[in-house]
Amino acid sequence: MSIPSLAKANAALNHGEIGIGSKFHTQQQFDQQLFLPTTVLAADLPVAEKISAIHSFATLHHYPLILKPDIGLVGKGLIKIIDEQSIERSAHKITGNYLLQKFTPYTFECGIFYTRKLGRPKITGINQKHFPTVMGNGKDNLQQLAQQHYRYTHHWATFLQYFDLTQVPALGEKICLSFIGSHTMGCKFTDDTHWLTAELEAKIFSLFENQPNFNFGRLDIKAESKEAMLRGEFVVIEVNGVSSLPTHMFDPDYSLIEAYKIFFKHGKDLVDIAKEHRHVKMDLLSLGEILKRVKNNQNQLDQLHMDLKSQQS
Repeated sequence: MSIPSLAKANAALNHGEIGIGSKFHTQQQFDQQLFLPTTVLAADLPVAEKISAIHSFATLHHYPLILKPDIGLVGKGLIKIIDEQSIERSAHKITGNYLLQKFTPYTFECGIFYTRKLGRPKITGINQKHFPTVMGNGKDNLQQLAQQHYRYTHHWATFLQYFDLTQVPALGEKICLSFIGSHTMGCKFTDDTHWLTAELEAKIFSLFENQPNFNFGRLDIKAESKEAMLRGEFVVIEVNGVSSLPTHMFDPDYSLIEAYKIFFKHGKDLVDIAKEHRHVKMDLLSLGEILKRVKNNQNQLDQLHMDLKSQQS
C-alpha cells in the first residue's frame, strides 16, 4: 500500500490529515458539542477585520483566548490573548490562516488514541501531559527557576512571556508555567492507558460513531480533573489524523525498544485500517507533492515560531 493511500483510514479529512490540511476542517467533521468554540481568521483578512473578529469572539467567549496556526503542530505559533489591549498586537503578529479558540481553564490534559478496525472501536492509549512546574526557593526569580528546570529549552519563551519573570516565588510555592500540552514545549508524557473507564470509552466512541470515515488518530482533551475525565466530562482541544503519534510511547519509563514497539503497533493498525477502506474514493496527491507540502508547512511553522520569539525578546 502506498503512503498516500494511508489517508483512506480517515477519508473524511484532507489526505487523512497526513501532515497537510486544515485543523479547522478536521474539527468540522465531527459533532461540535464537545469541542471548544473555534473560528478561522483567514490569511487574506485585513488586520482591521481580524481585530474586529477577535473583539466579537471575545464578547461571546471572554478572555483569555487562544490563537494558533491552522496547520498547527507541537504548540508552535500559539498566542494567548489575555485582554482587550493585546488584541491589536496579536493580530499584527499572525500570518497564514489562524484558529481563534476559546480558552479553557481546565488544567488536566490527556491525549487519547482511537482506532476502529472492522467496525470495532478501541482506545489504544491514554497519556497524561504533565506541564512544567517550578518550586520557589525564596531567592531565585521565575526566569532563573525556569532555566534551572531539567526540561527547559528556548521554546519555553512561548508561554513564559505571560509571566512577570522578575517575580521571586516564596519558599515552597509551586507554579505551573505552561498551558500548552506539547512534548516540545516541556510537557512530560506518561502512559496512563490503564485508567480507561467505561464512561470515558463511551464518550469517546460517541464522538466518532457518526463519522465512519475517521478511524485512526489522537484526541487531545482537557478536563477539570482526572476524576472528571474518567467520568467522560471533558472538552476537546483538537483531533489529529493519520500522522498522529501514540504519545503514550514517550513515557520516560519506557526503553527505546518499548517505545518503538508501541509506534510500530500503531503503524500496523494504520496500514490495516487503510487497506480495509482501500475502495473509498479520494483525490490524492502524489507522495512527492505531499512531502513538499509537509515540508512547506513545517518551514512556515518554524519561521512563525522564530518570528514570534524575536518579537517577545
